[in-house]
Amino acid sequence: MKVVVDLAVEPIGTGSTSISKYVNAAIEVLKRRGLKVYPAPSMTSFELEDLSQLGYILKEINDELEKMGVKRVVTFLKIDDRRDKETSIQHKLEAVNEQKH
Repeated sequence: MKVVVDLAVEPIGTGSTSISKYVNAAIEVLKRRGLKVYPAPSMTSFELEDLSQLGYILKEINDELEKMGVKRVVTFLKIDDRRDKETSIQHKLEAVNEQKH
Protein backbone atom coordinates (compact mmCIF):
# COMPACT_ATOMS: atom_id res chain seq x y z
CA MET A 1 0.00 0.00 0.00
CA LYS A 2 1.21 3.49 -0.77
CA VAL A 3 1.23 6.23 1.83
CA VAL A 4 0.55 9.71 0.44
CA VAL A 5 2.28 12.53 2.31
CA ASP A 6 1.82 16.29 1.94
CA LEU A 7 4.78 18.22 3.31
CA ALA A 8 5.52 21.90 3.87
CA VAL A 9 8.69 23.22 5.49
CA GLU A 10 9.06 26.72 6.92
CA PRO A 11 12.59 27.80 7.73
CA ILE A 12 12.68 30.28 10.61
CA GLY A 13 15.23 33.05 11.03
CA THR A 14 16.69 33.11 7.53
CA GLY A 15 16.36 36.87 7.16
CA SER A 16 14.34 36.50 3.96
CA THR A 17 10.62 36.36 3.21
CA SER A 18 11.28 34.05 0.25
CA ILE A 19 11.58 30.36 1.07
CA SER A 20 11.67 28.90 -2.46
CA LYS A 21 15.34 27.86 -2.30
CA TYR A 22 14.63 25.92 0.90
CA VAL A 23 11.55 24.29 -0.58
CA ASN A 24 13.61 23.32 -3.62
CA ALA A 25 16.28 21.82 -1.35
CA ALA A 26 13.61 19.71 0.38
CA ILE A 27 12.25 18.57 -2.98
CA GLU A 28 15.75 17.57 -4.09
CA VAL A 29 16.10 15.37 -0.99
CA LEU A 30 12.86 13.59 -1.97
CA LYS A 31 13.98 13.17 -5.58
CA ARG A 32 17.39 11.79 -4.53
CA ARG A 33 15.50 9.10 -2.65
CA GLY A 34 13.72 8.19 -5.89
CA LEU A 35 10.28 9.27 -4.67
CA LYS A 36 7.46 10.48 -6.90
CA VAL A 37 7.22 14.18 -6.06
CA TYR A 38 4.31 16.50 -6.89
CA PRO A 39 5.12 20.13 -5.98
CA ALA A 40 2.14 22.43 -5.41
CA PRO A 41 1.87 26.10 -4.37
CA SER A 42 1.88 25.54 -0.61
CA MET A 43 2.80 21.87 -0.06
CA THR A 44 4.67 19.11 -1.83
CA SER A 45 3.11 15.68 -2.13
CA PHE A 46 5.00 12.41 -2.38
CA GLU A 47 4.40 8.69 -2.02
CA LEU A 48 6.02 6.23 0.35
CA GLU A 49 5.91 2.45 0.37
CA ASP A 50 6.05 2.41 4.16
CA LEU A 51 5.28 5.02 6.79
CA SER A 52 8.42 4.07 8.75
CA GLN A 53 10.53 5.85 6.10
CA LEU A 54 9.11 9.25 7.00
CA GLY A 55 11.28 10.04 10.04
CA TYR A 56 14.48 9.42 8.07
CA ILE A 57 13.26 11.64 5.25
CA LEU A 58 12.34 14.49 7.60
CA LYS A 59 15.75 14.29 9.28
CA GLU A 60 17.50 14.36 5.91
CA ILE A 61 15.50 17.43 4.85
CA ASN A 62 16.25 19.24 8.12
CA ASP A 63 19.94 18.32 7.85
CA GLU A 64 20.03 19.71 4.30
CA LEU A 65 18.39 22.97 5.42
CA GLU A 66 20.84 23.25 8.31
CA LYS A 67 23.70 23.09 5.78
CA MET A 68 22.04 26.13 4.17
CA GLY A 69 22.18 28.02 7.47
CA VAL A 70 18.68 27.31 8.75
CA LYS A 71 18.65 26.87 12.53
CA ARG A 72 14.93 26.16 12.96
CA VAL A 73 12.44 24.39 10.72
CA VAL A 74 8.69 24.15 11.24
CA THR A 75 7.28 21.17 9.33
CA PHE A 76 3.64 20.61 8.39
CA LEU A 77 2.50 17.12 7.43
CA LYS A 78 -0.67 15.54 6.16
CA ILE A 79 -0.50 11.75 5.89
CA ASP A 80 -3.00 9.59 4.01
CA ASP A 81 -2.26 6.04 5.14
CA ARG A 82 -5.15 4.22 3.48
CA ARG A 83 -5.13 0.53 4.30
CA ASP A 84 -8.37 -0.74 2.80
CA LYS A 85 -7.24 -0.46 -0.82
CA GLU A 86 -4.31 0.67 -2.96
CA THR A 87 -4.06 4.40 -3.54
CA SER A 88 -1.65 6.86 -5.11
CA ILE A 89 -1.42 10.54 -5.85
CA GLN A 90 -2.27 9.83 -9.48
CA HIS A 91 -5.36 7.87 -8.45
CA LYS A 92 -6.50 10.70 -6.18
CA LEU A 93 -6.06 13.25 -8.99
CA GLU A 94 -7.99 11.07 -11.42
CA ALA A 95 -10.83 10.65 -8.91
CA VAL A 96 -11.12 14.41 -8.50
CA ASN A 97 -11.06 15.00 -12.27
CA GLU A 98 -13.77 12.37 -12.79
CA GLN A 99 -16.07 14.34 -10.50
CA LYS A 100 -15.71 17.43 -12.72
CA HIS A 101 -17.40 15.73 -15.68
